[in-house]
This record gives sequence, structure tokens and C-alpha cells, in this order.
Amino acid sequence: MGKDLTDIDRRTLLVLGLTGVAVMAQSKGAAAQAIEEKGKVERKASQPIDSMVPGYSKVRVREVTYEPGASTKAKMQNAMICECTQGTLEVAQDDKKFTAKKGDIWTCKVGMIEGNANNGSTPATMRVFDLLTS
Repeated sequence: MGKDLTDIDRRTLLVLGLTGVAVMAQSKGAAAQAIEEKGKVERKASQPIDSMVPGYSKVRVREVTYEPGASTKAKMQNAMICECTQGTLEVAQDDKKFTAKKGDIWTCKVGMIEGNANNGSTPATMRVFDLLTS
């Protein structure tokens, strides 16, 4: 029987991430409507690929690297799964706040406001799996 999104374990998610990075191309991802950005933030994104996840026709992988002191705040335009792949990020989602460390995974929903800040002394990278409906 096929798996739904709730059946995806951490190992499967990481394999999907590595697969996405292998096809990643340099481009700006437009999965969030920017509200503010401070410091140096580097973005890389793959081209969307067809999805087998019910309710989502395409999936795109992005990487966002925050230099120390950099931050962003944006309104989410699509559902996404995020993973901190290096460093630490202070994440604020609407009223929820947490510190994401290397290996931590979290999700975002359409319309929410998320702020990310690198308050550390080394770069921090967030890998984003955009779940696209069109």
C-alpha cells in the first residue's frame, strides 16, 4: 500500500533531500512573500518536479544559507517541510518560537508568517521542500 505524507520517516525525508540537492540549480525560489530581510542570505532552488504526494502536483527543493546576523521574515505561499542542515536558526512561526539545530525538521502552512535568524557565529542553512499545488 502507498505511503501518505504522515508515513514519511526522517530517513526517507533525508534521501528525498539528497536527491533534490543533486538536481539543484541556481535560481531564486518564490515560495514566500518577503516581508523583511537583513544581512547576507543566499538562495538556491531546483526546478519543480512532478509529485506522487496526494494533493501536491509538484515538489521543489531549496536551500537558504544565512550568514551570521542575517534574518528573514516572510508569509508562506505554500506548504513546506524544512530542515536545518548546518548551524542553528532561531525560528518564529506566528506565536511559536524555537531554535532549530542541525538535523531538526519542521513544517510550515500556507499563510503563516515565519521569521528565521542566524544569531550564531557560523553560517546556518535551511533546506526547504516546497509542496506545490500547481
